[in-house]
Amino acid sequence: MIRPKTILDVVNVGLRGSLCVGLCAVLMGCIPPEAQPRKLSEKEALEFSLDQPTALDDVSFRQSKKGEPKAVGCADGQREGFANLERFPNVAGCLARWEGKKSLRAPLTNKACGDDNKTKCASPGDVCAEGWHLCGVGGSNQDLAERVTGKECNTEAGPGKFVAAMSHLQEPKVCPPLPTKDTVFDCLAEGIGAESVCCGEACTFGKCRHGIWKSKTKISRGKAEGCGSSSSRRNGGLLCCRDEVLPVADAAI
Repeated sequence: MIRPKTILDVVNVGLRGSLCVGLCAVLMGCIPPEAQPRKLSEKEALEFSLDQPTALDDVSFRQSKKGEPKAVGCADGQREGFANLERFPNVAGCLARWEGKKSLRAPLTNKACGDDNKTKCASPGDVCAEGWHLCGVGGSNQDLAERVTGKECNTEAGPGKFVAAMSHLQEPKVCPPLPTKDTVFDCLAEGIGAESVCCGEACTFGKCRHGIWKSKTKISRGKAEGCGSSSSRRNGGLLCCRDEVLPVADAAI
């Protein structure tokens, strides 16, 4: 350490220190306010959180018994949604995990995956067993409507949420009339209307409720993750539909 030898040296050191402090203050003042650190207000934090779908981290799913994948509907042989196979032979809730965000209509790799066998999915649709497919993958609202009612979707899928491979609107920000059998739904990546149709206790209503069932269509609410860009942490519960529709038990009608 170099020590000042005279009073003049002491003054010079002090001046240099003051100059540095002043220069730092000037530089900070030159940084635009929007580029400076700022804590979010409670209102802003709430709005940001609402932009993201709820996560599935702490959900205690209602699982079915283990069985043959073709009968269960999930590639790992166990359902996490619509656990009663007798009542719901044509629709299953299956829990999947994959890296990053993926389109729910990504091409299949036919490599079985699921939470029970701890295998991550190369494509979300790989969680469905052979003879099954992600509900809505072709864009038809009838894919779900022919297999489960709106009331069953909202009250009997069980804890958590299970999404279909279709956005609940045909185009962003436009609430259309009740769809027909010929209406085709897209798989939008993000924005208002991109959220996927959803069954389960954690699903919520958006502003438009006619996507599948009149006034009863719920979604995985949070426009940051639509059907075309979903993470498994927030939208890893998926709806699988049996290719061939079987007769439904009387109790499910």
